[in-house]
Amino acid sequence: MDEIAHLRSEGYCLLRGVIPGNLVTAIREEIDCARDAGLEAYDRLDWSAVTHMLTLAPYFADVRLLDVVRTMFNHAQVRISQTEFKSVPPRSDPPDWRGYHTDWPHDLTDRSLCGRVNQPFPDSIMSITSIWMLYPFTRENGATWVVPGTHRDLRNPRGEKDGIDEHRSIVSERQVCGDAGDVILIDSRIWHSRGANTTDEVRTSVVARYSPWWLSTEYGKRNAAFVPAHIFDRFPQPLQELYAHRRGKRRPVQHFPA
Repeated sequence: MDEIAHLRSEGYCLLRGVIPGNLVTAIREEIDCARDAGLEAYDRLDWSAVTHMLTLAPYFADVRLLDVVRTMFNHAQVRISQTEFKSVPPRSDPPDWRGYHTDWPHDLTDRSLCGRVNQPFPDSIMSITSIWMLYPFTRENGATWVVPGTHRDLRNPRGEKDGIDEHRSIVSERQVCGDAGDVILIDSRIWHSRGANTTDEVRTSVVARYSPWWLSTEYGKRNAAFVPAHIFDRFPQPLQELYAHRRGKRRPVQHFPA
């Protein structure tokens, strides 16, 4: 697949039309409405954000996407380590703003300060971040910036001794634009940043991180966030396989509506 070759060589790829075009608007509206409740459930109850994405979540097990992920990890058994709401507020930053970083488990400034890989990063892919475009990603509304090939660079934008200004543009950077329903896949080691949203509308997206079976997901709150059993049991089987390690064993006394 061209996507696999591109992900291997450049550190990222774009999958077109993972969510059918006629369904994207309804899914986006659900995510927009559920976001606040989902964040509250995460903060108070340690519920994974996926519990408030029940229309979108089955697409996390898209066959074409999983073919790429499994090929990259060289194993059929993969799982989702983190699921997050992501949105860029309108008029949020000047157009030249950047926030270059690498993702867990290669995030040098991870808030929990655990489960992260120390520099220099080994030449082994340990996580794939999927960014779900629920709005079109454009230059104007903050499409993701990447620096191709940096998944194999021993330096890091947030490396204390690497002398890189994470907030400035990089000569070889590229902005990944796409349509609503497309998905960006990135090697967690690649240098990337959200863009500046210069429009008057919020740009909503969702992030799900895929990990190989051997990578521990027992560290950090986002990794350990669980799916209550009564919600997990509503998942289609392919999705259950991705979250089986986070199925709750009992229904909490207090919960938020899905």
